Amino acid sequence: MKKKYTSTVAGASLLITAVGLVGKGLGLIREVVFANYFGLNTQYDLYLVGAVLPITINTVILYLAQNYLIPNYNKVKVNDTDGSYKFVNSTFWSFTFFGAVLSLILFYFSGFIIKYYLQTASAEYLNSTLYVFRIFLLTIPLNSAFSVLAAFLQAEFEFKTPAVSQLLLNISIIFLVVIFSNSFGVYAIPAGYLLGSLIQLIFLLVKSKRKIRFNFFNFIKDGNVRSIINYSLVITILIESISQIYLLADRYFFDSVQKGGIASLNYAMNIFLLPVTIISVALSTAIFPKLSHSFSSNMKEDVQKKLDNFYSINLFLFIPISFVLILYGDVIIRILFQRGEFDSNAVLMTFGVLKYYALSLVFYSSYTVINKLMYGANLGRELLLITVAGCLLKVFANFILVKDYEQNGLAISTSISYMFFFLVGAAVTVYKLKMEIIHFIKEFFFNIFNGILSSLISILVIPGGLFSSALADGFLRLVIFLLVYAINSKLVDQSAVKLFEEALGSLYPKRLKLTKRN
Repeated sequence: MKKKYTSTVAGASLLITAVGLVGKGLGLIREVVFANYFGLNTQYDLYLVGAVLPITINTVILYLAQNYLIPNYNKVKVNDTDGSYKFVNSTFWSFTFFGAVLSLILFYFSGFIIKYYLQTASAEYLNSTLYVFRIFLLTIPLNSAFSVLAAFLQAEFEFKTPAVSQLLLNISIIFLVVIFSNSFGVYAIPAGYLLGSLIQLIFLLVKSKRKIRFNFFNFIKDGNVRSIINYSLVITILIESISQIYLLADRYFFDSVQKGGIASLNYAMNIFLLPVTIISVALSTAIFPKLSHSFSSNMKEDVQKKLDNFYSINLFLFIPISFVLILYGDVIIRILFQRGEFDSNAVLMTFGVLKYYALSLVFYSSYTVINKLMYGANLGRELLLITVAGCLLKVFANFILVKDYEQNGLAISTSISYMFFFLVGAAVTVYKLKMEIIHFIKEFFFNIFNGILSSLISILVIPGGLFSSALADGFLRLVIFLLVYAINSKLVDQSAVKLFEEALGSLYPKRLKLTKRN
């Protein structure tokens, strides 16, 4: 049973990672398209201001549905399978209804909201931002319904379909921007987002009907709206809403940063989040459905083992990624974005921001599983306190650092808050759940040492000015750094390397058996 569980989690996480790679590949293409057509111009800055609140709400709803539905669905399903389907049905329609109501409220107050962010902007800038904002508001009810469907399928260990549906969103955005950006400018982006949201919702509805049928009349007849509004849901809403404040807080300083500063933060954050979304979120998403089950079954040794394995893989991957972003981030930015409207000055500004984000990459990626761990252990109140404190720290640091460091100061404050989330979250798991952190500490310092050694070797092998192009020098150093880091890890027989081999092997058990028989 234990072996089957390990294979399920490993296989699921690798499957999500594989689809995530494709999805983030499309996400990168999307950002490359944005950089080519819009660069760091003012219109793109205004688009980011107009889009931030609806996108933040959509992100909150996505995590809210996952963190609320999965543990509660599993609890109900243990005793009553039919009741669990009624619970999903009521959650689906309730989320959709409240998403529509929220969208209407925000539409009514949209003028006031945009003026709050752009207090000194011209009427032209205000109207442009307002149109973007209102188009995005239409996606909120669509995303609310989609989020419940995605969480339901994940609870049923159907990870591939929700991951594939995310591809449809990016394809729609890319298509509309390439075809219509010359005619409609930045408005092509929210239009693509709206079309993609509708397509991915229809896709998940079709896939979900194989397992469950969503009936609005049963929802009305049963009167289940109140059944989903409970303490757990309220806590989860507060946690997920407050945790997104840092995005809103950065947009507030539109007038306090350099021209293109908001856009540079966006490009840098997309690069920063790329490995987190592909790797850490994939692992924690695959682990989460079993994590709450392990706690309810009092299997703390199993939880500790899974936590240590996560730390091993996460640190093994994210420490070298952090070194790459800090030392060679400009190489990555040039390769990805330097074309069209995205010039060399945009590269320097974005790299300056990225370096400060990268300082917290290891801690933020590690916090993804601590967050799930605390949800699975019903530590919602403690998680809420951590979230509030971390976001207050972020906002306070913004006001202090933006004066001297402009957009770089906003990036520094984000890293400070991410470090805070991990350190306090880890302390709570040690104190409340009796989890050990010693494995993380050992793996952290070993991989840091390996990263420093590998970077020194790469600099010695490729000294500055070896090639006529600084880009070529930087790229070769990056490749050598990664090779030396991987070789060092293999030579010392690091546990993370073994875990990768076991995870890959778990995906092909039937093939191995057939080979043995032959």
